[in-house]
Amino acid sequence: MDADTLRLQYQAARHEQGTLLEIARIILAFADNLDDLTREICREIVERHGYEHVAIYLSHPENRPPKLAHGARLGPNLSEPDATALAADSLACSQSLATRNSAAWRVAVPIDDGNTTLGVIIAASTGPDSDAQRALALCKTLARLIAIGLQNASLRRLGRVDIYSHLYVENPLSLEGEG
Repeated sequence: MDADTLRLQYQAARHEQGTLLEIARIILAFADNLDDLTREICREIVERHGYEHVAIYLSHPENRPPKLAHGARLGPNLSEPDATALAADSLACSQSLATRNSAAWRVAVPIDDGNTTLGVIIAASTGPDSDAQRALALCKTLARLIAIGLQNASLRRLGRVDIYSHLYVENPLSLEGEG
């Protein structure tokens, strides 16, 4: 490999690392609001990587079609019905999918917590198939982080998580005799 190729690979790796750190920051900043969380994740991916479309779909517990949580720049190369169908296909087979039409490539990656598929992240853009392969790899990595964010937001929304509960004791020890 020549020096230019190595430099480009290094820059791509640093770019991806920056994306991961920013998504982690978003997860912490928007931990209690699922709508803001999904919107900010989609915005970050679109802005940082220049994809034309990014969407996050949430799976439905009763095997109904997935629900669009947020989509950034859905449009002519990826309409909402097309994105919904791609998300449903990815959920049905619990696998990542990559498709291409004459205008654009599309990737769909399940957001999985290890036990349950929580949703799907979809990215689409025009460009060469090599861009689609990079997007697929990036979305697979991001899906792990997004799963954590979705779980945290859902639990907080349901009021099941009180991170300070361990600090309070119902029956504190009496300190009689001290003083």
